[in-house]
Amino acid sequence: MKIPTFEGIMTVVTTPFDDNGEIDFGVLEKHLHHLLEQGVHWIVPGGTTGEYFAQTTQERKRVLSFVAKEVRGKVRLAAGTNSARPAETLELSSHAEGLGYEALMLAAPFYSLPSGHELAEHYRYIASHTSLPIILYNFPARTGVDMDSAFLKEVSDIPAVCAIKESSGSFARMLEHINVFDKRFQRICGADDQAVDCFLWGARSWIAGASNFLPAEHVALYQACVMKKDFLLGQKLMHAMLPLFYLLEQGGKYLQFVKYGCESAGIPVGHARRPLLGLSPEEKRKFDKLYKAVKSAKLTKLAA
Repeated sequence: MKIPTFEGIMTVVTTPFDDNGEIDFGVLEKHLHHLLEQGVHWIVPGGTTGEYFAQTTQERKRVLSFVAKEVRGKVRLAAGTNSARPAETLELSSHAEGLGYEALMLAAPFYSLPSGHELAEHYRYIASHTSLPIILYNFPARTGVDMDSAFLKEVSDIPAVCAIKESSGSFARMLEHINVFDKRFQRICGADDQAVDCFLWGARSWIAGASNFLPAEHVALYQACVMKKDFLLGQKLMHAMLPLFYLLEQGGKYLQFVKYGCESAGIPVGHARRPLLGLSPEEKRKFDKLYKAVKSAKLTKLAA
């Protein structure tokens, strides 16, 4: 098994829907090429930002196939194949493997609330049925299960489990990973407001939802912190984006804000699927103010 080195901006690409709620592959094509033009390093379909939980298995396969067809060989690819049903995870993972994806991103199965040992055995089962490496995705706010230190110790003997995207919101958890698992798991930033801190402590990649509509700014921050090791510049760039990230992370409507952000960036990707609803006029005004502030700061020129 070839374990990738995860470096750069890994955009968890949103899924465009048309006015009838169907996947709009024409808009997805435009969006993907825009992301590539802006320099993102990985495309990750099938993540939370892609609304995988609101799609059928066949829709998810179509998205994985379309993304691979459009950008394989131009950018690196990882696939979100999480599901409440392990059988669906295996089916999607096999599909991604056949399309040339380099890795899987897997959160805990939602709603079932497995114990730490049960969750470890779940990953052992998935790993035994795929040749792709696995990025753990710790998002307890969505899954109800926390990938704590005891869990990580239990999966540390699974070679395929090679990295962790930490989205618990606790930066102390990132420091714990350094202290206990420094040479075992690649650390990937999974909290937008902690990117500079993660890069300072050795992370070399950022799985980001907001890079759907601020791709160049995300790349600029990555280059400042990881490539140039200029953390004062990185702090300055983050300072400009932080109010917007706080709105996304704390506003309770992350997916809707990302989709509205794409519209603001000139690529309307439609609304989120039900049960999620659109933003209110006031929420749009708040976003508009913060988005314009980021764009007016000209962060890419500042970082050049």
